[in-house]
Amino acid sequence: MATPVPTSLMEELYAQALADPQLPRANPTTAFWQLPPHPSMSETQSATLPTITDYAIIGSGVTGCSMAKTLLDNAPSGASFSVSVLEARKLTSGATGRNGGLLTSFVPGHYKHLSDHLGHEQAVKIARFANRTLEKMHSLANSSDDFREASVVRRTMDIIAFDDDAAFNDEKASFKLYEEHVTEDAGKTQILTSEELAAKYNVKAKSGAILFPNGAFWPYRLVTRIWAQLKEQYASRLLIDTNTPVTEISHDPSNAAYPYVLTTPRGVIRAAKILHATNGYSGHLLPGLRGNIYPLRGTMSTQKPPEAFGQHGREITWSRVGGSGFDPATNVIELGLYYSNQNPTTGDVFIGGEKAKLNELFISDDTVVGLPCQENITTKLPKCFTKGWEDTSSHEVRKVWSGIMGFTGDRLPLIGSLPQSVTKRGTEGGEWIAAGFNGYGMPLCWSSGEAVAKMILGQKVDEFLPDAFLITEERLKSAEMSSTRAINDLLSGYV
Repeated sequence: MATPVPTSLMEELYAQALADPQLPRANPTTAFWQLPPHPSMSETQSATLPTITDYAIIGSGVTGCSMAKTLLDNAPSGASFSVSVLEARKLTSGATGRNGGLLTSFVPGHYKHLSDHLGHEQAVKIARFANRTLEKMHSLANSSDDFREASVVRRTMDIIAFDDDAAFNDEKASFKLYEEHVTEDAGKTQILTSEELAAKYNVKAKSGAILFPNGAFWPYRLVTRIWAQLKEQYASRLLIDTNTPVTEISHDPSNAAYPYVLTTPRGVIRAAKILHATNGYSGHLLPGLRGNIYPLRGTMSTQKPPEAFGQHGREITWSRVGGSGFDPATNVIELGLYYSNQNPTTGDVFIGGEKAKLNELFISDDTVVGLPCQENITTKLPKCFTKGWEDTSSHEVRKVWSGIMGFTGDRLPLIGSLPQSVTKRGTEGGEWIAAGFNGYGMPLCWSSGEAVAKMILGQKVDEFLPDAFLITEERLKSAEMSSTRAINDLLSGYV
């Protein structure tokens, strides 16, 4: 039986979800993905900050990149609007430059939950939105020889190993339901017993495994290269300013064309519209969203396995579900979800997952890695495989880092025009957002940024954007969007 989390600790977590996430910290842990930094784009900056811009995009990860590219590529003939990208730290230094590197859909395993809550029509639309986004990422990564080589993009098979019978049975049912309704993916799921899994793939699991197609890549390298391409292509209309945090936003209607005033340490810039792409940090500039969206700190690493482990990076990736638990003596919780892939060139294994002090989970500080996180992630890999790790003397931990994800109450993204009741400034249609990807950015971010940009340009997005993702006052006020409820759900079994 699960050990419950003390009420006093739960109250601390609820308060954390409502707190100001503040700006991204100036000295984050170093993510291996970001080494070496892009030579010309990492700290790109205008000689002087522009005084006005038509569109100010806050954040330079995959979402902000998608927003900028979509606005510029889809501009009406003869349009000459300007786009300014404002990044608090180095380019693409947030979640996009810190993530797991997997191009995987979360929907098959969550399909039953989605269909139970939203109905099959919306669940199928979310599935197709995720698949569309993943295909966009593959297409971008394969758009040039340089992009393909740098991003190491490949199509793989995800081996999802289960150490929990109930979770295994639930996800088998969900995958079955998914294939019945997302018919283009019918027949892609494989189910293996723990014995078959060990024999075929060298993976340990108490319950069995589900196999499903996915992909992997090097996100930072791809997105920084897209930014470089955009900067060259739209040199007269796109400005990218790193190390330029937006510290305050106000609305001054005396300048009707550019009523939004963005304050930065390098000066003030006026904008016609603002696009928020700050995910887990959204609540800093948008206090009205605190609690609807909140940060969760994740742990990621890259490790060199023993030579005997072999090279599997072009064929498979690994995920693991189960083994969650809470220790009241230390206040450490293990969430029981891990994800990993292997670099097909170097053999390095990237692995992430959470075992942390519970009051160090819903925070936005990525300058440190918690001690339980460090101890857990550096010793996890040898426990996951049947062979290849006997001689751990050559097992080298290259880097461990943290990163900030954005979670929402109902575990769905927030996309669209921000209600004035949230911003408390300006008018409807002045500020927009795409955020709250709940740890699944790669199947959601690009299409979310694209949807916002197309809506701003007056283009239809109904055919691919699920209604459930739209940010509305009604949704924000719903019981499902309560951070208290969301944290209780996330820690289900421990509260």
